[in-house]
This record gives sequence, structure tokens and C-alpha cells, in this order.
Amino acid sequence: MKRRETLTPWPELPPARRLRYRAESAALGFAAWLVPKLPFSALRGVAGLLGDVAFALDSRGRRVAIANLEMVFGASKPPDEIRRIAKDSYRQFARTMLELFWAPNLRRENYRKYVEVEGFDRVREVCRDGRGVIGVCLHYGNFEWLSIISGFEGTQGIIGTQEFRNPLLGPVFDRLRGTSGHRIIQQERSVMATLKHLKGGGSVGILTDLQLHPRDNPVTPVQSFGHWSPMTKMHAILHKHTGLPIVPMESIPLPDGRYRHVAHEPMFFPPEATEREIVQKCWEVLQPQVSRQPEPWLWAYKHWRFLPPGGADAYPWYARRDKSFDALLRADGIVADHSP
Repeated sequence: MKRRETLTPWPELPPARRLRYRAESAALGFAAWLVPKLPFSALRGVAGLLGDVAFALDSRGRRVAIANLEMVFGASKPPDEIRRIAKDSYRQFARTMLELFWAPNLRRENYRKYVEVEGFDRVREVCRDGRGVIGVCLHYGNFEWLSIISGFEGTQGIIGTQEFRNPLLGPVFDRLRGTSGHRIIQQERSVMATLKHLKGGGSVGILTDLQLHPRDNPVTPVQSFGHWSPMTKMHAILHKHTGLPIVPMESIPLPDGRYRHVAHEPMFFPPEATEREIVQKCWEVLQPQVSRQPEPWLWAYKHWRFLPPGGADAYPWYARRDKSFDALLRADGIVADHSP
């Protein structure tokens, strides 16, 4: 989970910022009113246009996405293919956001018109005896719908949200993300509330590829595509405290505009497994789909912001050394204690 920023209370905000926040809220409210009125078939085309505009205007994010793809795929993909994948990633993110705003049209009676599901019978089997599960996924495909559809599939849970800098935006997103019955909680209360919820038979979903700082808690170093990065270990902690299975999940875009939502085999780990080992194993279940179909992942994220000792040549241009990341690697025995 991301480290929560200290946000300025509303009464202390400058008048100009209050005006901007109200304008942002009005624009968001208009989108929340308009998008559900559009036919679902139109969203993909609109998202493509919005994604292309964002890709053209967001020069820094575009550079990050291309650098990440070049690091992962190297010479196996030519530059024009790398650029196409980066642009398609922007299109998918725009589509995900549009479809989140369209989500009030989803019902228990109609959601399978838009989504194929696979493996959720295994999840329901686990939950049948009054237990919950710890779902994990990436910012891949329509991760917002993956959460919503899991609720329709019988695994209603809690969603911990980070407070928006503009406090007027949060209620709109909370309402959309709660479409299928999920309960929304503020992130600062999420750890204890999540444990209580799980011990009471509930479920929880966690995005494992959050952009975390090594100083944040709880994090652990994980190798993704052969490169070290700090990732949340919340799911590992929850598993160790509750014994509940971790279920890796994926939202895979299909050529016809629908999605296939996959719940993998529930994972249990022996007591001696370390938190880092648990997080690494979960990542290794999800990484192959990103390799097979890279377009739906958020490549514009700085997934590899921190350099390990001696790793400068292999990491993207934006990566930097950080003492806290070095300390994290030393604590897990990944680099020697005498490393600079």
C-alpha cells in the first residue's frame, strides 16, 4: 500500500485551490452521469482516442513506459513494436477508467454478458465453510472490474482506498467500486479492519504492483522480470496471520471487447515460508500473462525506481540508488552487509 500523504484540511486550502477542486468534482460528476448512458460497445473506441491523446501529451510517462518495455523485452521486440505496446497500455488504462464509470450498468443478472469467468468455483468452494480468501492481482486489464465481478461471483470483500488530494473525488469512486457489494474503507484504517474482516469470514483484494518506497511498510524486495523492486507484502502478512489462501487473479482482455477473469488455484504456504518467498511466488503466477500479452499492464508506472548495488546498467533511466532500498536488500540477505 502506498504511504499516505499528509493532506491539507479543506478549511486551510487557498481559495483558488478550492475552486479548482470544485471544478474537478463537477467534471467527475458529469462523467459519472454521462458514461453509464453510453453503449458499452462505444467505450472501446472512446478509450482508444483518449489513450492516444494521453500518450501524445504525457511525454514523461511515455518515456517511462518505453524504457520499461525495452528493459523487459530488449532486442526481442523492435522499437516500433515497443512504442505500439506502450500506446496500447495507455488505451487500456483509459478503457479501464471509462468502464469503471460505466459499472453501474452491471448487475448480477447481466455481468456474464461482458465477462467470462474461470476458476471462481474453486474460490467459492474455499468460502463455503465460512472462510474468506486473499485475492491478489496486478494493474492489468480491467483490474477495477476484476474487483467488482469477484463480488458478483460471491466474494464480497473490503477495498482500502487512499485518500484523494481532492477530497471531493473520493465518494464518487467509492460508490463505483462498491457496485457489487464491496465495503470501502480508508487506507489508514485498513490493516486492522482487514484482519478483523478476514477473521470474520470475509475476503480482501490487494494490488501487488503498487508503487511503493522502501521506507513504506509493509514492503519486501521482489524480482519482477529479473529486476529487484519493493512490493507490498500485505497479502503475505495476512496469510501468516489468518492461514487463509492467497488467490492470484487476472483480468485478460479478449479480442471481442469482453474480458476473461481468471482465479488461479488457491495458494497455501508452510509456516516456515518467509514473507518475501510468498510474495515472490504470487508474482511468478501473474508475470507470465504480462509476458504473453504485455499491452494491458500499466507500463508508464515507475516499477523499477530503485537501483540495487551494481545494477545501474540493467535498470531504466529513471532508477536511482536509495539507502533505504539498500537496507531492505541487506535485511533480506540479497546483498552483503558491506555493500556501499
